[in-house]
Amino acid sequence: MKYNLLHCDVYAGLIHLKENSIDVAITSPPYWNQRDYGFEGQIGNEPTYQDYIFKLVKIFNVLRTRLKKNGVFFLNVGDKYLSKYGKSPLGFIPYKLAYEMVKDGWYLNDIIIWYKPNHMPSSIKNRFTNTYEPVFVLSPSKKNIFCDNIKKNKDYTNILKINLQPTPYKHVAVYPERLVEELLKMVNLNDKFTVLDPFAGSGTTLKVVKEKYPKASAFMIESNKDYIDIIIERCGLKNNYTIKKYDFIPYQYDLKYSKVSTVSNEFSEQLSLFEKFSQYDPTTKEKGLVKITDNKNEYYKLLDKFENHSIKNNLSSDCLCFIGSKDFDIELIIRTSMLNEMKWVIRNMIVVQKDKFWFPIFMIVDDNKFADYLFNYQKLNLKPRTNNDKKWQPETFIGYSVFDSVSKNSNEGLVVDILETYENNFPKYVIVKWKNDRYTKEFVILNHNEINQNIRIKSYEPLIIDELVNYVDLNKELISYSEKFVNKIEQLNNTVKNYNGKFKDEKRKNWGASPGARASVMNEYFSMQRLYNVDQKLVSKYLNQKRVEKGLTKSDFIKLFPESYKHTVGHWLRSDFGGSIPTPEDWKIIETILDIEPSVTKYVCSTALKLQTVTHSQYKMPDDFIDYSFIPELKKLYEP
Repeated sequence: MKYNLLHCDVYAGLIHLKENSIDVAITSPPYWNQRDYGFEGQIGNEPTYQDYIFKLVKIFNVLRTRLKKNGVFFLNVGDKYLSKYGKSPLGFIPYKLAYEMVKDGWYLNDIIIWYKPNHMPSSIKNRFTNTYEPVFVLSPSKKNIFCDNIKKNKDYTNILKINLQPTPYKHVAVYPERLVEELLKMVNLNDKFTVLDPFAGSGTTLKVVKEKYPKASAFMIESNKDYIDIIIERCGLKNNYTIKKYDFIPYQYDLKYSKVSTVSNEFSEQLSLFEKFSQYDPTTKEKGLVKITDNKNEYYKLLDKFENHSIKNNLSSDCLCFIGSKDFDIELIIRTSMLNEMKWVIRNMIVVQKDKFWFPIFMIVDDNKFADYLFNYQKLNLKPRTNNDKKWQPETFIGYSVFDSVSKNSNEGLVVDILETYENNFPKYVIVKWKNDRYTKEFVILNHNEINQNIRIKSYEPLIIDELVNYVDLNKELISYSEKFVNKIEQLNNTVKNYNGKFKDEKRKNWGASPGARASVMNEYFSMQRLYNVDQKLVSKYLNQKRVEKGLTKSDFIKLFPESYKHTVGHWLRSDFGGSIPTPEDWKIIETILDIEPSVTKYVCSTALKLQTVTHSQYKMPDDFIDYSFIPELKKLYEP
């Protein structure tokens, strides 16, 4: 039969395929710790990313025997940031997987970069926005239909610029059809070839094969029955397909994570790439560096300075470094990734386009818990593509949910009235009705940058804060209030309750960064947050000063709070990344113990509402896919 749907676990499906029967495999397995597909033993929910990698290595070992000797496997895998106390490092999970596959017997022919021009925006302001994913071109042998084809193609590029594709189907991780189309163009195929997708999902691979290559046959492996039904509907399958169901086959994998050995420090200081620092006063510390080498040997000399920490003699603890090599391979990427285990943190692997090909630049910061690094993205002056001068209709916000996550006890409410608007009609003051039937008047933030420009620190010891613009009636409780828009609220609430889109009943984990999911399922909403970007280190220093003025040791101060506060109070006094800011309720308790200036209380405790939606700020965050000409701009990121 032309189209074969294997309803089973991926390992079982591959075991039941004939050896040496597949020309091309294309797939994107579930990414680690990104989705929950709702069944036991699923790929991607392993306890560690190492388990995830070696489970896939075991599975793809079977796949390699199912490919023809000249066959090719296109593997698309996304990366993830690893949770860490302090600065979170990029995991390099796709590259570590590819590296282990090479050690297992695969040939890595190329790494194609799939850049997504319509990528999701990011709310994180201290690294580049993720805009691309790698596609690894793997094969059982050096001679294969990919290499045969690109040798003849003078226009070959390993960069594909393809938009994300929306889908009406209830599958939360779909790669675009055009990506499959472009990958299939990269191999030398006859008319009657066979394609495999071992993680078929909603059937994107099969849809392309059926429409573009009518003489080809395909095998789709999918364990979820709902997705099997989607494949049949989406691909218009009628009498030209079969469904075979196979039982789960247990398998084991070896967790033997490989590491690239580091190069010893055999290069003399006279050959250092940083001779220029010898001209500086030894107390001078560089805020950052940008160094791109032409070959791997030169890059490894530079990397050696990071591995043995000698470069730290020349860099401040808040440094921001960019290092890269125009000449690279998978081993260079893996060895660089090991800096995450050597008191450095790699925040981005930036892809640089130079003509038709790419090379990596790594954004590296010092791994310490006390100093944050500079990332002045505003200096790049990147403008958003969308005009921010939107005209609002204030009535639209009646009935919007409000979530208070600043206070000690979280609370929920609804916007029931708009009292005042900005010039563009966006709400400025609103009335919120909370679940306990309390009404408050709340200020709404339009531009957080402008808000924070309204204060200045006049003195640090003692802390004196000036407020340049007076915001009045913040969080003023209203004794009584007559609602004007009861019907409107009920109507909007019913709209949310009656939502039947593809994200209905999906776990929040599966929404990813999708603004569509958030807007559809939750509707846009307001969150209560601090009015100012409160500097936690500054507040902790202030509290410690006030504590000392009262003659209190840290232990004395902590003992003045209930036993349940023991660790909480300790965090208030910490000035590293483990520190925290007291809630407004806890600040009132602190005021009964320490002599707190009113301006500091206003700075710490003032709150306001902010619309939670994908908005376009004055400056766009830089993408982690850049043109070669952009490299000189990187220095601006660590300029004060």
